[in-house]
Amino acid sequence: MADYSGVKVSGFITRSKDLTLSTTARGMALQQLFEYLLNKVPGVISRPNSIDPFRSEEIDIAVANTRTNNGLACFPHLFLVECKNWAKPVDAPTVAAFIDKMRNRRIELGILVAANGITGDPHSLAAAHHKVAMAQGDGLRVLVVTVDDVCKLSSSTEFVALLVDRLLRLIASGTSLGH
Repeated sequence: MADYSGVKVSGFITRSKDLTLSTTARGMALQQLFEYLLNKVPGVISRPNSIDPFRSEEIDIAVANTRTNNGLACFPHLFLVECKNWAKPVDAPTVAAFIDKMRNRRIELGILVAANGITGDPHSLAAAHHKVAMAQGDGLRVLVVTVDDVCKLSSSTEFVALLVDRLLRLIASGTSLGH
């Protein structure tokens, strides 16, 4: 598995946190970071910034996964990524909107890259965590990844392990965040 450049990842993270940049520029840096990490995973192909024909929904990253053994073999063939580089945790209505995007496209898995997590308590499944847990009843799974999670990684192998761990936590406990 190809390891990623720590310098490149650090650059994306630095830009995503740079308050002298516009919100759009910081958000784009977070999206580029996650796309870079995904493209280092064997068997993963991504397409950024797709807008539906009605111009009512934007997809940050659409992902095709060929499910290679050293990649994301337990992930579905197609999934979506939504990036939110907010100063505060992402709220329940925003999580619900992402779930609606997934539902509208019949996509069973989505990754929400929320710079500062999501609202509520993962143990009591309150607020946005409740939306994530309830989506499973409809066959939809949302994994939550934060910038702090990414900062701890040093290779694409660790990135894959993080995503698989989040998926297993979600299936077992209703929340993809571990503590």
